[in-house]
Amino acid sequence: MTTRRWAAALALLLLMSACGANDQSRAVVAAGTTLVDSGLMAELVAAYSVDHPDDNIAVIALSSSEAIVLASSGNADVLITHNKEVLDEYLSSQPASQSTDTFASTFHLVADPSITIEASSLVEALSIVAEREVLFVSRDDGSGTNAAERDAWNAANIDPSGELWYLRTGTAMGATLLVADQRHAATLTEHGAFLTADNQLSLLKVPNTAIPNPYQLTLVESASKAGASFFEWISSPLGRAALVAANDELFGQQVYEF
Repeated sequence: MTTRRWAAALALLLLMSACGANDQSRAVVAAGTTLVDSGLMAELVAAYSVDHPDDNIAVIALSSSEAIVLASSGNADVLITHNKEVLDEYLSSQPASQSTDTFASTFHLVADPSITIEASSLVEALSIVAEREVLFVSRDDGSGTNAAERDAWNAANIDPSGELWYLRTGTAMGATLLVADQRHAATLTEHGAFLTADNQLSLLKVPNTAIPNPYQLTLVESASKAGASFFEWISSPLGRAALVAANDELFGQQVYEF
C-alpha cells in the first residue's frame, strides 16, 4: 500500500473508531481508486444517503489488492474491486462473504498526441509500444488496472520489466495519468477516471484499444447492517437508477453500466 493511501485509510479508520466503529449504522466501503478518482463513489454514496439518512458510509480509495488486505484485517464492510484473481483468493478463505459482479466500464490505452499508434487491439498496440520503445507509465500497484495491463502484456508475449521505457508509479489512476501526461508517454487507464481528468491532460485515447473492465461487489463476512444495506442497494432498482443519474451528472454519457 502506498504511504499516502495508507495514511488516509488509517486516519479514516481512527476517526470511525473514535465515533464508535461497532455502530451498525456505520460502514467502510473500500473502493478502487478509479471509482473514487472518477467521482462515482461520491455520487453513489450521496444518493444512498437520501434513502438511508441514518447510515454513515465512509469510502476509502485503494487499489483492489489493498482493499482486500483491509478487508482481511477486519476493517472494511464492503469492497468494490476489479482484480478478480486476488478477490477469488480472498473469497476462498472467507466462505461467508458474499460477492457478485456489478457494473462495468472499460480500459483504454491513452498516449501523448505526438505518439501515433495504429492497431486493431490493445495487445497489438502494446506490441508497437515495446517495438518502438515508447515511454509507458504503469500503475504497478496491485490494482485492477495494473492486472489488466499485465494480462495484456502477457497476451503480447512481452515482459516490460526492467526496460528503460517502462516507468512504474505505484500510485492511483489520477496521479498516474498526470505522470504520463507530464512525461509525454502512454498508459492504460480506466475510462471514468480518464474523463474526469481529461481537462487537465493532453493525452488522447488510442483507437481500437478498449477492453472490458468489470467490477465485483463484495459484502465482507463481518459487515455491519449499514454495509449489508449498501451492498443490497447498489444492485437494486434504486441503486441502478442512481448509477444512471451519476453517469449523466459526471460524464454526460453512460460510462459505468450494469
